[in-house]
Amino acid sequence: METHYNNRNRKLDKLQREKQTKRKTDTHHQRTQFYTRTVNLTNIRFSQEELALLNNGLQYSIEKPLKKYWTNLIMETEQAVRMLDSKMQAPLRILATKKLKQISASDNHHNVMAKRQTYILKNINSKLEKENAMVAKADKGKTCVIIYTDEYNKKVHNFLNENNFQKLQKDPTDKYQKLITKTLQHSNLIVNKKQKKYLTQKKPRPKSTDQTT
Repeated sequence: METHYNNRNRKLDKLQREKQTKRKTDTHHQRTQFYTRTVNLTNIRFSQEELALLNNGLQYSIEKPLKKYWTNLIMETEQAVRMLDSKMQAPLRILATKKLKQISASDNHHNVMAKRQTYILKNINSKLEKENAMVAKADKGKTCVIIYTDEYNKKVHNFLNENNFQKLQKDPTDKYQKLITKTLQHSNLIVNKKQKKYLTQKKPRPKSTDQTT
């Protein structure tokens, strides 16, 4: 019996050690950053604040001052409340009012931060313009690449030449737009008439691959 319990204890100790090792490994993976957020291929020097803003990525948007969207926020909130059951409108309107007051009270902090980030962004753009550089997205991942514009254009041209791309004589976007519109007109049994306007763009144009801050 004693041997049996000793074997059980050894197994429990082994499981505990394996669990602790796995926890340390998981923590290490969580702390590991698999890609650099910003790669600077130029000689331009950026401050810590500028790098921090760049590390947010190209999709990061600086928050607008509250006064620019405050009226619309109130109107849209009221409109949403009116769409609910009449019995629920009064209590939800009170909750919405409290939330709006909280947003208004915290506006000063967000406004200061937004102004600071706007100032930092102007400094970044000023340095890029002065050195004829740009910010582009890397081929893989979400890394921002700071590169001289001439060097970027050279890389693009080399890529196009090496892969036998041919320049089109005319932009085919309008042709495809007309084809899509015509197809939708003959698809009444598949596409609802009210949905058609959401499936086309009014003024389509090819998307540029250049991305700058």
